[in-house]
Amino acid sequence: MALPYEPDDDHAADRFVNLALRNRDAEEWRHLASDAYVEQTERVLLGMLDRIAADRAHRKAERDTARARLAAGEVTRADHDRDLAEEGERARKTAHFESLVREQHRLIAAKVRRLRGDDVRDELMSLVVALGTAIDAHRAAVLGARSEPSAADRALWERLSALDVPGPEGRTSLEALVERHAAQQDDHGRVLAGIVLDLAGDATSVPRAALLEVWKRKVAPTLTPEQKAEFAARGKGSLVTERLRKAMGHLERLGLVARSGRQGDQRLDVLDRAGLAELAAGTEQG
Repeated sequence: MALPYEPDDDHAADRFVNLALRNRDAEEWRHLASDAYVEQTERVLLGMLDRIAADRAHRKAERDTARARLAAGEVTRADHDRDLAEEGERARKTAHFESLVREQHRLIAAKVRRLRGDDVRDELMSLVVALGTAIDAHRAAVLGARSEPSAADRALWERLSALDVPGPEGRTSLEALVERHAAQQDDHGRVLAGIVLDLAGDATSVPRAALLEVWKRKVAPTLTPEQKAEFAARGKGSLVTERLRKAMGHLERLGLVARSGRQGDQRLDVLDRAGLAELAAGTEQG
C-alpha cells in the first residue's frame, strides 16, 4: 500500500496517524516509518503529545474553576460530582490514547535518529567531550602543581578554546562545552551526595536500589517528556537511571564513594563523609 498523502501534508498525516494508532495495523506503520515519511510521522506524533499536554492543562484549570464554583455555592454537590465523573472518564480515555502515542513515538523516534545519524553524532560528541575533559584535567594538574607548562602543554590547552564544536544552542568552543558538561555533573553529584547522606545516616554504605528509588523522585520531575523520549529512542533504557549512573561515577572520581557488591545487590560505600556533606551543601545553598 501507499500512504494517501504527501510527506509535506501534515494535516492529512495527522488524520491518518490518528486512525492508525487505533487500528494498529503493522503494514500501515511500516509505511509510516519508511524513510520518506518517518520524519513527518514523528512531527505528527509530537504535535499530538503537545495537544494532549495543552488539553490536560486546560482541564486542570476547569477543575479548579469547578471547585471554586462549588465552594461559592454556584453549583450543587451532585452537579459537581457528576461533572467530575465525566471528566474522569475523559481523562482515562486520554491517558490510554497518550500511551499509544508515546509507544509509537518511541519506535518512530528511534528510526528518525538512525536516519539522521544522530546516534553516531552523539557517540562522536561524547568522545570529543571526554577528550576535552581530559585536556582540562591535564591543565588543572599542571597548573595546580605550579609546574612551568611546556610549549606542547600550551598548544594542547589552546585547542580547548580554539576548537569549534556543535553545542545545545549552536556552535561553541570545546572549552565552553566541557564547562557546561562539568557543571551538569556537579549538579547531579550534589543531588546524589545529599541522598547518600540522608539514606546512610551513621551507616558506611547504602543499597543502590534505595538510592535509585529516591533519585527517581528527585530527578524525574526535572526531566521533560521530550528529554525522556529522545533518550528512550536511543535504546539505552531510562534517562533517570543513566543520570544516576553518571552521578555515581562522578562521586567515585572525586573519591567520595565506591561501588561494591554484585550487580543485583550493589551498594555505594561512603569513603569521605565530610566531602559528601560539603558537596551536598552546595545544592542547598545554590
